[in-house]
Amino acid sequence: MLLRKNKSKGEVLAERAGEFWENAAQSVAEAADSVAAAVGPRLEDARVAAGPVLVDAQERAAEAAELSRRKAKKAKRRAAELAAVAATAAAAKAAEHTGDDEQPKEKKTHRVRRLFFVLAISGAIAFAVKKLMSAPSGGSYTPPPPPPDPVRPTGAGTVPASPAAAQPPEGQDEDAVVDGDADPRLYRDPGSDKI
Repeated sequence: MLLRKNKSKGEVLAERAGEFWENAAQSVAEAADSVAAAVGPRLEDARVAAGPVLVDAQERAAEAAELSRRKAKKAKRRAAELAAVAATAAAAKAAEHTGDDEQPKEKKTHRVRRLFFVLAISGAIAFAVKKLMSAPSGGSYTPPPPPPDPVRPTGAGTVPASPAAAQPPEGQDEDAVVDGDADPRLYRDPGSDKI
């Protein structure tokens, strides 16, 4: 008894792929034969039916080409006639104007325009001279005057307190209370610039 060797997975897949390839090749060949059998007669029928249409289209194209050649020739003749008429008209107009060179044309003087121009330039010059001759001004802004200095009480002549003002407690000096309760914003040291 002979021992058989097991096939590897690669060999099994190669056999299956070969079988699949043979089956696919046979089915594609059969489909191509059936399409050729079905399309072949229809293609021949289309060629036979298109023959007269193609001949008719060629005849119409030849007629259109001939017609366009005739119209182009006619348009060319008409353009030549119009060019000749235009040339004769231009020559006649030129002949009329050849005698005009003897009399020179008078120039227009444009007096108003010249007057306006001179006035505009003289106004600009006057404005510039006025600006240059005037004294330079520092502008129109004037700062407001500084506020008046506050009244400073002196130590000798104190003002009596009003009845609504706080009275010093008994036993304290009146000057001590005034100095202690004094508002620092109202009084400044003479050497200090801070408020």
